[in-house]
Amino acid sequence: MKFYKFLIITIFLNLSLYANITEEFPSYKYVFNELDVDENYIYDRNFQNFVNRNKYKYKKIFLNSINRGQLIIPTMRELMYQKDISPLFIYLSMVESAFKTQAISSSSAGGLWQFVKLTAIDEKMQVNNIIDERYDPIKSTNRAIDYLYKIHDNLGRWYLTAMAYNCGAGCVQQSIDRARTKDLKILIDPNANYIRKETRDYIKKILLFAMIGENYLFKANDNLGELKYQFDNDMITPVRVRGGETLQNIASILRMDYSILKKINRHLKRDFVPPNSNIMVNIPTSRVRMFRNIYYGNQRRARNQY
Repeated sequence: MKFYKFLIITIFLNLSLYANITEEFPSYKYVFNELDVDENYIYDRNFQNFVNRNKYKYKKIFLNSINRGQLIIPTMRELMYQKDISPLFIYLSMVESAFKTQAISSSSAGGLWQFVKLTAIDEKMQVNNIIDERYDPIKSTNRAIDYLYKIHDNLGRWYLTAMAYNCGAGCVQQSIDRARTKDLKILIDPNANYIRKETRDYIKKILLFAMIGENYLFKANDNLGELKYQFDNDMITPVRVRGGETLQNIASILRMDYSILKKINRHLKRDFVPPNSNIMVNIPTSRVRMFRNIYYGNQRRARNQY
């Protein structure tokens, strides 16, 4: 009799745990669908434990990250829409860099998408002592999307693509071969050890951050405090300027804080545009018309004086 009571209590507690997670994060269905994850994965015990263990900490990281990335997130999302990839990959960048435009890892991976130098060069980004396009929010996001598509062409599912971004497509394929399945629950089973722990945690982090972020579309009272980030915030637009032009002068023309302009132009390592280059400068989209009127107007007036 005691055994049956224990069994009934255990089943009840498990069902309550599952119900709490699905009720707390109704966005999970959308998130899992976008990333090709089977909806039943929400009931995986290891994932449930991961969510309960990390949700409060990750909510704080989430808020700090989106407040930090207010000027770049809308542009990143728009680029994803333009290239027809799920906007949920914004959370992959969140896991990689927390939207720190100057982020650099211990292995010298850099930027919002944490490209290593060789991969960046393979993806047609300039990396030298004057320019490092890994730190250009627009250029690096476009190249990251292209890179994700390349991985997806080989692996066929978006959650596998995200995992491969962390450990490489070869690593994920070897794990699939060992497990003889692409089932996420089996692939990242910690007892089977088909793939390294870092990658197991990596995909769970992306799923949890996405569930937290997308929850705002489903549940207003998420108790995260005031969410400053809005999806219709200002974006950034690249503009062409003359070679040798400085960020300090551009900030003056735009009447904006130099540190904010620098934040979205960290690809300019020496704070000026190299002569004889095709490098663009990113400025807030709301100030593009004003900038062009003043900047190009000044150039025309200077030419007319001669």
